[in-house]
Amino acid sequence: MKKDYKILTVIIGSVLLFAFPLFCNAQEENAREVESTAIFSDVDLGNTNYVGIKHLSEKGIIDGYSDGTFKPWQEINRIEALKIILNANNLIDDQYIQENSLGGMDFASTDIEIDFNDIYKSQWYFPYLKKGVTEGIVTGYPDKTFRPTNTVNRVESYKIAMESDKIVLPEVLEAPFADVPIYEWFSPYIQEGKNREIVYFTMENQIYPGMNMTRGKFAELVYRYMMSKSGSKFGKASYYSDYLEGHSTSSGEPYLAAELTAANRTLPFNTIVRVTNMANNKSVIVRINDRGPYITGRSLDLSKAAFESIASVGSGVICVQYEIVE
Repeated sequence: MKKDYKILTVIIGSVLLFAFPLFCNAQEENAREVESTAIFSDVDLGNTNYVGIKHLSEKGIIDGYSDGTFKPWQEINRIEALKIILNANNLIDDQYIQENSLGGMDFASTDIEIDFNDIYKSQWYFPYLKKGVTEGIVTGYPDKTFRPTNTVNRVESYKIAMESDKIVLPEVLEAPFADVPIYEWFSPYIQEGKNREIVYFTMENQIYPGMNMTRGKFAELVYRYMMSKSGSKFGKASYYSDYLEGHSTSSGEPYLAAELTAANRTLPFNTIVRVTNMANNKSVIVRINDRGPYITGRSLDLSKAAFESIASVGSGVICVQYEIVE
């Protein structure tokens, strides 16, 4: 028995010896896979703001922290939001920053353009604040403070984004959403966002205007706003139930799960649309041949084949970007 035990030990040891390099190689492959998909160590495939953060990072519009993280869950303050929107619109450059980084401990009130009693010229963000004020993107409070570390909420974010473009805001003729009254100061900004289809809203037709924004959600908002200038729209997509196979669509064609088709409420039939999953950057080209979906907050119903090409059917509903190809 002892001899057999020794032989068995040798065999097990040999197996482990040869298996260990394979195990290490598998770990290295997994590490390479993570490295190729992760933008920051805490922003990887599956993050609902993945596409927006990836785009802004590659354009040099946003930065992470020295530890390689982005902290997408962390709330964003007024200065951080302003810096991002200035970078996104190319409204500030290194020369301006250098010329307006004055140092010292003088109150900013000595600068006729900046009159806030809680701002020092020595702060790193002074050039961004000065540019934001002179461009009319941000203002202070009645007590002559700016409160740079205050968290930005959802409607303030839309205001900052749109004021950076100096767009002509639409007239609000009815409440844009159930929780956005017609006469609120922010209603025109939300109405413009609704017109561009860049506002995600719930099945109850709400957007929660006072909700604080995180770094990830603000980056996503800026990305959507930038892409809307070239015609991209944003919303949520679901897919057809299996029992609809063969049933007639609004165009008269039968629904076929294996074909790459989709339903939309307004796009003309036979419009070709590229649909991108915002959590993984996977895209699919579909043809509009049906009307719907008629659930509040959703923009597209995809055929099962189209949905499966960009997401797991277990996802049910996904956040998407869609744009007309032809």
